[in-house]
Amino acid sequence: MKPITEGLGSLFADLERRARASIELTTKVRQALPGEEKEHVLSASYRDDTLLVSVDSAAWASRLHYAQQELLERLRAAGETQFTKIRIKVGPGTP
Repeated sequence: MKPITEGLGSLFADLERRARASIELTTKVRQALPGEEKEHVLSASYRDDTLLVSVDSAAWASRLHYAQQELLERLRAAGETQFTKIRIKVGPGTP
């Protein structure tokens, strides 16, 4: 019998690369946020030209909506230019 993972090497490598990129982006988003907001960011990722930010509650989603422009400016200043808009959602992760 062949091992289950045989032939999946590139798939696992791609999954690991995407997970690492999401973790790094989440860290950048947290660092760019002022105050308590950063503690409530669960994850961040890209979908096309949109930065998707997932937070832990509706209250923090509202606070992040107010801080969107500042977040966009700080991320751009940090060299993060892949997005043109930000979408904030409540949930355990991004779609």
